[in-house]
Amino acid sequence: MTDWQIEPLEDCLDVLIDYRGKSPKKSPTGIPVLSAKVVKTAGLLRPIEQTISASYYKEWMTRGLPMTGDVVMTTEAPLGEIIQLNEETSKFALGQRIVCLRGRQGKIDNTFLRYALTSPAQQSILAGHATGTTVLGISQKALRKIPLSYPNLDEQIEIGGLLANLDNKIELNRQMNETLEATARALFRDWFVDFGPTRRKAAGEIDPVKIMGGAIPFPEKSAPIAALFPDALGEGGLPVGWEERPFESFLDIVGGGTPKTKVAEYWGGDIPWFSVVDAPPNGGVFIHSTEKYISKEGLSNSSARMVPEGTTIISARGTVGKIGMAPKDMTFNQSCYALRPVAPVGERFVFLATERLVERLQAMAHGSVFSTITRSTFSSLNFAWPTQGCFDAFETFSAPLFAKIKANGEENQTLAQMRDLLLPKLMSGEIRLEETVANT
Repeated sequence: MTDWQIEPLEDCLDVLIDYRGKSPKKSPTGIPVLSAKVVKTAGLLRPIEQTISASYYKEWMTRGLPMTGDVVMTTEAPLGEIIQLNEETSKFALGQRIVCLRGRQGKIDNTFLRYALTSPAQQSILAGHATGTTVLGISQKALRKIPLSYPNLDEQIEIGGLLANLDNKIELNRQMNETLEATARALFRDWFVDFGPTRRKAAGEIDPVKIMGGAIPFPEKSAPIAALFPDALGEGGLPVGWEERPFESFLDIVGGGTPKTKVAEYWGGDIPWFSVVDAPPNGGVFIHSTEKYISKEGLSNSSARMVPEGTTIISARGTVGKIGMAPKDMTFNQSCYALRPVAPVGERFVFLATERLVERLQAMAHGSVFSTITRSTFSSLNFAWPTQGCFDAFETFSAPLFAKIKANGEENQTLAQMRDLLLPKLMSGEIRLEETVANT
């Protein structure tokens, strides 16, 4: 690292845009606002609820306009979350508690700056220059003075490019999963909520591909599935032969548990232990990581239960309705329920049906201190029970979608671990890029 330089951040920047001290006038629709609430190093949280009107944008953005490639950092509540703006997000407005940084041309590559600021060493420096007891925050004056270490520009570009390639692949997998998840949800809604195949049959459609809404483009595959659906709606708007049943009858509801937290050996094992904070972000499906892991001793000394891969887990107390599907055998805390399907109901049906019922479950939650749902809450909700074969057909058709969603999530875990391993070593100069390329 002898050829790296260290300078104050302000000497490494062409632009520092700071909108602290003001709050833009909100509008029901319009241009999204980047704020400390949505700017997260792990990825911008969507949907972005805060917007300003397009006509107000120029009036608000008088301190400077962001550009593609600029680095946005939160300065308080929380401190040090980092994103880099792309063509889409560079057109968003800047809100409170964030700054927008642009590296000095010919000296600092913006992508390198992004990763330098996210490195553990630089995050520690940020915290060391912050003030506050309850919430850490950093003033613009202090931010300008923090030291930044950097190599020559060519090496910066190579370092940033390598790390960005990993993040770009993670983002591509995330976008692919969004599409796959949307496909699975649309299929579920068409079959079991809107009763699309039956409605199309009732309207006189005889082409099996069209009866199935084009989801199965091959007549030989769509015909046997189309035959499972009645050709008319009966009383109550359900397909003939279908009936409403309490959602509880679809499920085996399993309670969670917590080992004695004072016994150290109960924790730090290899069994994932789900709690509400571990719910997949942005409405994803699989629980790919948990904050806590318990040991076999901890599991046996608690009321916690192991549930198999494919189980839906839902938070039932405090924050109600956070759900995810177990990608492997795991357990969960006492504030959650595991929902196992009762034959002939399938795992993917249970997950998607629960998703659709979350708002109703939340509305039925009770409790003076903590919102709570109980087993009886599930029995208070009804869901359509189809004729024989529909459950199996849906599981068969949706299984490849969920398998790919799971595989993409697991690949993203591996890519993120590789990035997090390389980041501090590259940013400290412990390893140089040519060594990294040769070993990856």
